[in-house]
Amino acid sequence: MSHWMVDLLLNPDTFFRERADQEAGLKFPLLCVLLAGLAMAPGAYKSVEITGSLFSPEMQSYMWFGGLIAAIFVVITAFLMFIAVAIVFYLISAAFKGQGDIIKTFEVAGYGFLPMVFGSILSSAVYYYYAPSIALPQVDPTTEAGMEAMGQAIASAPMTMISAILGILFLLWSANIWIFGMRHARALTLRHALITVGLPVGIYIIIQIWSLGVL
Repeated sequence: MSHWMVDLLLNPDTFFRERADQEAGLKFPLLCVLLAGLAMAPGAYKSVEITGSLFSPEMQSYMWFGGLIAAIFVVITAFLMFIAVAIVFYLISAAFKGQGDIIKTFEVAGYGFLPMVFGSILSSAVYYYYAPSIALPQVDPTTEAGMEAMGQAIASAPMTMISAILGILFLLWSANIWIFGMRHARALTLRHALITVGLPVGIYIIIQIWSLGVL
């Protein structure tokens, strides 16, 4: 693993301090976002494939296409998340009179996706490991009630729970990178950087935990 990558993952304060006066570059941040999306794609494909047994043999022959669409969708979603994260961080930091080009914020947001690459690889592996053991209700998936029952079965499956927990843990790792990144990119105090990142990330995590039925 490259030295800069180790610094980014384990010592983000030093990583971003050294780059504070450099011109923003989006090449590697966008690569991090792309890799995170690609790492999520196998899990998304598998989640569609799981439901294949409930459809007619004729429809099952097209499930690969549905899986492909789902895989492409999560890659696009990764980039939409990247844009949303950067804009939200920029707006909140503006309330603390943060300074610095918005491109710097996009750079920080993209670098923060690197831990999600590892988390998404593990999450996809979990999907493939647990998929053969998932028990789907024998319902007609073409009806609204059938779709709802099937969705509940997948949502309560161990693979979904484990994947969500992994997502939260690696998101916290990303948040640590974002905090120090925003501190240097927008000339914030550590407290203001913590609020800038912690507020939206905290809300997102609460929503995720609520969706698991814990709250």
